[in-house]
Amino acid sequence: MRFVDTIHGLNEAFETDIPRNSVVLVTGAAGTLKSGFTFQVLSNYLNNVDEYGLYITLEQSEENHLKNMQSMGINLSKKLHISDFSDYRVMYGDFPDDLLNLLEQNILEFKRNTGEKCTCLAIDSLGALYSLLDIEPRELRKRMYRMLESFRRENLTTFLILEEGKASDINDSSTGAEGYLADGIIELGLHLKGNVANRYMRIRKMRAASHSMEPWILTVSDSGLKVYKGNF
Repeated sequence: MRFVDTIHGLNEAFETDIPRNSVVLVTGAAGTLKSGFTFQVLSNYLNNVDEYGLYITLEQSEENHLKNMQSMGINLSKKLHISDFSDYRVMYGDFPDDLLNLLEQNILEFKRNTGEKCTCLAIDSLGALYSLLDIEPRELRKRMYRMLESFRRENLTTFLILEEGKASDINDSSTGAEGYLADGIIELGLHLKGNVANRYMRIRKMRAASHSMEPWILTVSDSGLKVYKGNF
């Protein structure tokens, strides 16, 4: 099973799979299906392999997150553990000063407890994480880089969700400062043409992989998300 076989049509946008141990940034404005896209990739992948994963949601409770996924026809894999921020509140009473270190240590502890079969991770989202940190931007980027390097050394394929402040458009080629952290960038956006609005997916970059650079239509069906060619 490949990551690119987890969403119908995604394997047509990729010629090869997302490389293991990569850091992949899933970015886009509100409402562009970033959480659904990432969750479906991990859940469907884990349903078909003898591996485990961790999905950390910093914005929603586990219950609300799962309701949202189910409303899009996305199933939960029993091998994908969901950790919401209420876990940290129960354990520590409040958000600690060094939240970034706490987050890293909890992820690495989950990896140690699960062993080599723990292969993938998602953090939803960077924006929520940043809002809870009081760190100068340059120092934050350094610490994020060190944390992600530790995940690579632990053989974790890591998906980072980042909400952009403005809506992405097909003609916009800019990327945020977080782009330097990532081996791959998958952009989800909204394209307006007359009175018609289409969500789209575009692979901005993916190191060591062959892929299309064109936008692909992204839709929600009864059986989850689908990607297919369209006219823009």
